[in-house]
Amino acid sequence: MTIREIAAELNISPTAVSYVLNNKPGVRKELREKITKILIQNGYSIKEDAAEDLKKGPDLPKQQTILFLYYISERYLFLRNNNVLTLYLNAIEEICNRQDCNVITKSVTSDSLGDTLANTDGIDGVILLGIELYERVLFNRSMCRKPFVLLDGYFPESPIDSVNVDNYIGLYQAVDYLYKKGHRKIGHIKSNMPYGCLPDRWRCFYEILDYFRMPFLKNYLAEVRMQSEFLQEDLQKYLKENTDLPTVFFADNDYMAISAMAGMQQAGYAVPDDLSIIGFDNADISTLLKPNLTTISLDFRGMAAEAVQRLFRLMEYPDLPVVKSTISPVFVERDSVKDLT
Repeated sequence: MTIREIAAELNISPTAVSYVLNNKPGVRKELREKITKILIQNGYSIKEDAAEDLKKGPDLPKQQTILFLYYISERYLFLRNNNVLTLYLNAIEEICNRQDCNVITKSVTSDSLGDTLANTDGIDGVILLGIELYERVLFNRSMCRKPFVLLDGYFPESPIDSVNVDNYIGLYQAVDYLYKKGHRKIGHIKSNMPYGCLPDRWRCFYEILDYFRMPFLKNYLAEVRMQSEFLQEDLQKYLKENTDLPTVFFADNDYMAISAMAGMQQAGYAVPDDLSIIGFDNADISTLLKPNLTTISLDFRGMAAEAVQRLFRLMEYPDLPVVKSTISPVFVERDSVKDLT
């Protein structure tokens, strides 16, 4: 195997393999041992006199370390989707490994967030995953002594670098699809908890309905509790009290949409023959029940990659202007929307 092939197999940079082959510092112990084993298996000899070379040459830069913070809210406990955390963390670790950069993971709460951001000795940069952020914190760069990027946390008023989903593009694709399918009465199954990016998602949804000149009537809104059993109870109450129903509902996310489908079916409505529904996120659950859920797919890996690359730029140039990035989702057509044309 060539050095590049060994690097590809270990998902690291060829530079790291070269450092080990030439017995140079700059590669952490555990990774060095893995590289050394594969090099020897492929007939390479590790250089033995590199120590003398190092005395003559300049010092190599130290290995950098990123702190990945996961904000935890007690209010979000019943909604927590650890698959999303795993997707983000795996993508961040993969990118950092290629750059020979360490990743330290730590959870924080509202009580510990400020102190954690202020005390970053031994850390070169911070990524905060803000899915569960309810509290309206006014973030700024001075809160953290090191470069800092907020991932999947919607705080437009805060002068802090961030990476989020482009809710407008995703919902525009969805409403355009519904419009072409003949739907003119679009309802909203809305969470009673304004967590994370939901306020932005709501704003985009209503703006896009206005763009398509489709009125949103008061009785098109079903505001529900997010726990599955309570959501079904709230939705069935809504369906019972309203006679002029929308032909299709947009639910804030896939978990709400799946619970809503169950509530509709329990109330005697067939999906999509009587009522159609669309979700957001493309969670694994969207294909586990019948009908499979039409939804909007988020690029979690793309968002993580954007956050890491932005952080690397800030680590190199701390005084760059604040950048708020968005990653476009992709519409996914399945079986939960009826064609009315």
